[in-house]
Amino acid sequence: MKVHLDINLFMDVLSKRSGWLESVATIRSMKRFGITASVSALTAAVIYFLRKRTVGEMRARTEVKVMLKGIETIPLTWQIIDAALTSQLPDFEDNLQFYSAKEVKADYIITRNKKHFKQDEIPVVTPDEFLKIIGILK
Repeated sequence: MKVHLDINLFMDVLSKRSGWLESVATIRSMKRFGITASVSALTAAVIYFLRKRTVGEMRARTEVKVMLKGIETIPLTWQIIDAALTSQLPDFEDNLQFYSAKEVKADYIITRNKKHFKQDEIPVVTPDEFLKIIGILK
């Protein structure tokens, strides 16, 4: 199984905001269940940018390394950027996530923001829904 992880899962964990336990369980389940996980290259930059403002330069760099270790990073090619810019989906950043997921033929996109991924090509699930799919939650 291949899944694409939206940036908001990582921000849940780092900010310990609502739903963070399900997000961390989802991220940790990748190795445990032999699931191939991917993120857009944009994810590293955004995590770094947002965290640097609150935790400083070196800690932000460390957090990016720790959070994304063992997760495939999909390069932002011109094809992905162009598809995201011309997409009918509403949000450019989410479009980059979607076309990165499409690039690796992901079976699921896991996000807290399902409404921004309204399309019929890749199923979109929340961390809670994914944990039910793989049998961790009932």
